[in-house]
Amino acid sequence: MSSESQVPLVSHHLTGIISTKSNKFMPDHFSIKRRHPRIFFSSNDQINAIISSTENPQASFSGSVLNLSQGGLQLSQKRSEYRGLQAEDTLIIRRIPGFNELIPLADIPAKIVWLMNNQHLNHVIMGIAFTILTGNQVQTLKSFVNTWLALHQE
Repeated sequence: MSSESQVPLVSHHLTGIISTKSNKFMPDHFSIKRRHPRIFFSSNDQINAIISSTENPQASFSGSVLNLSQGGLQLSQKRSEYRGLQAEDTLIIRRIPGFNELIPLADIPAKIVWLMNNQHLNHVIMGIAFTILTGNQVQTLKSFVNTWLALHQE
């Protein structure tokens, strides 16, 4: 392992209120506080990630990256290619091809933090958090996200 410093998983905070009458979660005040800027990709961007499970690192799969930040990414995978992964499964982000700027983002440990697996949809969506990033990888993500945001402001 490199002597370069590593950054641990960035957590996401969800807030809401609980109704005392029905004892149900109420979305009256629901927000996601993010520590880092996030970029969103359209289907025209066609950004893919190559990923493998830590249980079977030799077998990789790909999916479309819907958004990316220093904390992680959101991935969409065709239902026909879905391999039954679940929340809390650990992964390795092998690479995000297509951008020379993202070459340093190789072999990043990650974890599925949430999963949307509705049988009526054609895709399975995963929220994936990076669990460890080197200082170089953090700088690569910051630079890429900030440049993307600057170039795609409306």
